[in-house]
Amino acid sequence: MKKKVLIKWIIGCVMLCIMLLVLWKRTHINYDEYSEKTSDMQHDEVEEIRFPDYINEKVSDGLVFDAEVVIGENFDPDNFYVSTARIMKPDEEKWKQFFGVDNTWDYNVYETESRIGDKIEFQTYTDKQENTLYLTSEEALWAKQDMVFIYNVLDTNEYSPQNNGKLFSEKMDLSFESRQDNLRSVLDKMQQIGIDAAELEVHQEYDLNVDKLKEQEEKKIEAGDIEQSEKKESWSTSDEAYYYYLDETTQGLPVFSKRSVNDYSGDERSQIIVCAGNDGIRYLYMKWFFLFDIGDDKVKFAPIDNIKECIKRKYGKTLDENCITVKKMVLGVYPFATDKEKNAVVPVWICFLERKTKGSEYVEKLYVPINAITGEEFYDMEG
Repeated sequence: MKKKVLIKWIIGCVMLCIMLLVLWKRTHINYDEYSEKTSDMQHDEVEEIRFPDYINEKVSDGLVFDAEVVIGENFDPDNFYVSTARIMKPDEEKWKQFFGVDNTWDYNVYETESRIGDKIEFQTYTDKQENTLYLTSEEALWAKQDMVFIYNVLDTNEYSPQNNGKLFSEKMDLSFESRQDNLRSVLDKMQQIGIDAAELEVHQEYDLNVDKLKEQEEKKIEAGDIEQSEKKESWSTSDEAYYYYLDETTQGLPVFSKRSVNDYSGDERSQIIVCAGNDGIRYLYMKWFFLFDIGDDKVKFAPIDNIKECIKRKYGKTLDENCITVKKMVLGVYPFATDKEKNAVVPVWICFLERKTKGSEYVEKLYVPINAITGEEFYDMEG
């Protein structure tokens, strides 16, 4: 009797393993064969791939597409090539020299995590004015001490009730310099410290006008979000600045470098954040900026209908009292780590959904990554 039970148990385990293997193969790319497969696609007669600007479709009472389809202006789906990527290490000496760090600054070393979870060194340099430079092998940050007042006032978090990003998004020229001249100057300075600005695009920009800064500070003090002791002593036009979120791109598509799809709300996807005023760069943060090696083999993208079908399979049976609306679909690339140095570059659609329950004002944000080649949900990005 025990022998029969054991045999049944072994058979059950084998069947479970087979099922898991089939599921894994459906949802993952074999990256060793990735280049070979896409090379073979070049020789097939494939219909020209085109993506719409908007999708408006009612699938059921529980699922609706009312979605903007966002692709890069310089993206050509018929001429997109297989590539690999590696994280660019910040040039320590260039950063230190550019921001005036010398042996009079306090120096400390801590430990942090790399993009793949390894322990790496985290260096900090701080001067007597509390200006700070942070450096790791994957990211760098420069912040002047008086940036604390900007942090207190500017709130671009889409979930925050104090979000005031729109107030500073009028794209107006500030008193000290035009937006275009300032951005050009910022990109030139980044080139000096080793950041290739050629593939950068402005994801969002804010013009920090002094009158608005002062007004927002007062409102936050009244609301109790800022202590009276944290109030800036006085504001002047010399405090004005432009604040940019910059996306890295490759072959016309934005790079999704964050590990989880849940990190792509609002401005969070950008690899570079910079604040610049009449005194130069006041704040510069770079995290997971990649260098790309583009090959000769073309990639074949799945039609947009395949991407829609993936969402329909996942949410098509949603009850109407929990209606889901697909609001936006953004095409980019995700560097998937295949080892400590190398990343396979996977084209991915990030789909932004909203779920609302009847009778409730609460709207739940959902993010679904879909492999743009296979048309299957990209589980590697859902951590």
